[in-house]
Amino acid sequence: MTSEKSDRELKAELQRLMAEVEADAPPAANYSSEPAASPAKTSNQSSALAQIKANFFLPLWILAIPWTQEIIDQVFFGGQWNLILHPRSLIGIPGIFLSAFSHSGFIHLISNTIGFAIFSWLILAKSRRDYWTVFLIGWLGGGAISWLVGPTSVHGLSGVVYTLFGYLLVIGWLERRVIPLLISVFVLLNYSATLWGIFPTNPMVAWWGHLIGFILGVFAAYGVYREPKKTLP
Repeated sequence: MTSEKSDRELKAELQRLMAEVEADAPPAANYSSEPAASPAKTSNQSSALAQIKANFFLPLWILAIPWTQEIIDQVFFGGQWNLILHPRSLIGIPGIFLSAFSHSGFIHLISNTIGFAIFSWLILAKSRRDYWTVFLIGWLGGGAISWLVGPTSVHGLSGVVYTLFGYLLVIGWLERRVIPLLISVFVLLNYSATLWGIFPTNPMVAWWGHLIGFILGVFAAYGVYREPKKTLP
C-alpha cells in the first residue's frame, strides 16, 4: 500500500510540475509555409517606388510654373504679360531668371513642355544630381549668356530643353556604362531631328538660344560625368 501511495503521489507531483511549466511557456510560434519578407528588402522596395514617384512628378512641378504664368497671361492680360529677356539692358536682367517660364502662347508652351518632360525623365532615370545640375546650368547659365551675347529679345523654355538634350546626347559616350549609353542611343535615334533647331532655319525661332543651350548641355555632361571603371589586365 505504501509503495502504491508513493507512486500516486509522485505521478501527481509530476503532473503538477508539467502544468506549471506549460502555463509559463510562451505561445507556440505560428509557422507559415510562406517565407517572411525581409524588412530590409521591403524597405528598399518602398524607397525605390518613392524615388520613381518623386522623379516622375519633379518635372511636372517645374512645368507648373510656366503653365500657371501662361494661363494667367491669357485669361487676365490677353497674352501681353510676357517675361522677356532683353539683352544687355538693365530692364532685361530679371529675364535671366524669369524668361524661361514665359511663352508666346499655348502652342509655344506645349511644344516645350513635351521635350522638357521627356528629356527630364530620361536624365532622372540616370541621376537626380545630374538633373539638377544640368537644369540649373540651362536655366541660369543660358539666361546669363543670352543676356550677354543674344542678338534679340527672347523668352521660353526651349533653351533649357536644348541643354537637357545636349547632355543626353553625349553623356553615354563619356561614361560608357550601360544605362547612360542606352539613354544616349535612344535620344540619338528618336530625337536627332531636334538638332535642326540649333541652325538658323526658321526666322521666327531664336535658334541662337537653342545653340547656347545645346553647348551648355554638352559642357554640363563633361562636368558631371563619371569615369568608366577600368578593368584590370
